[in-house]
Amino acid sequence: MPIKRSGFITLLTDFGSRDHFAGVMKGVIAGIAPRARTVDISHEVPPFALRAARFLLAQSWPWFPKGTVHLVIVDPGVGTERRAIVVEAGGHLFVGPDNGVLSEPLRMKGSRARLLCNAKWRLNNISQTFHGRDVFAPAAAHLACGAPVSQAGPPVHDAMTVTTDSPLRTGKRYWQGEVVYVDRFGNLITNLPAADFPELKTRDFALRAGFAALTELKPNYAAGSPGEPVLLVGSSGCLEVAVNQGDAAKLLGLGLGSPVELEIR
Repeated sequence: MPIKRSGFITLLTDFGSRDHFAGVMKGVIAGIAPRARTVDISHEVPPFALRAARFLLAQSWPWFPKGTVHLVIVDPGVGTERRAIVVEAGGHLFVGPDNGVLSEPLRMKGSRARLLCNAKWRLNNISQTFHGRDVFAPAAAHLACGAPVSQAGPPVHDAMTVTTDSPLRTGKRYWQGEVVYVDRFGNLITNLPAADFPELKTRDFALRAGFAALTELKPNYAAGSPGEPVLLVGSSGCLEVAVNQGDAAKLLGLGLGSPVELEIR
């Protein structure tokens, strides 16, 4: 059954706010779909950071009404032979490059992907360095207006998905995780879902992040003394290392992709 469009288009990119790129994409969308409402999720994804983009997409899309078009542009391979795709999943539409950034919707039950190759959904002159403007924004706008997804192009059955986002069990009592996002406060968000480790409430444990070994779950950021690293369950549902009124990333010398180790005794 076709997805009824909500009129919303979300934008998630690594373009930043200094340059014109994000604004120009909105201009293209407005020219094609003037009634569409664009919502900026973030334009501050670290450059080329597909893992961070996947995290932010996972944290944002479920909060929008069904029929929303989610435009995700983190595209190190712009201008190469990498494909442009649209994914139907969970009653939403996801538009972006076929480079793994859309792994979550692609893994959802019943998801379907199509190639974005309809020339009528592109600008006339396509730059080799700005497909966000020339390819993806027009396609998102047409979809938001209700254009049938089947008109995008042929089905894609081998779209790229990344399966390395989950923590790795390295022993009977050990799991290796990583920092998947650092927010503007310097909080270190890991890929360790608290729901997967209910033992943390009843057994001794240690989460090692840099030089810190955290052995207690705190209820909130303020539960630690100022400047003290704390471990808590963030709004993402994952374990998060923070510093009360401070910057955990700077204090611990960690960043995106840094390893963390969980031991449950």
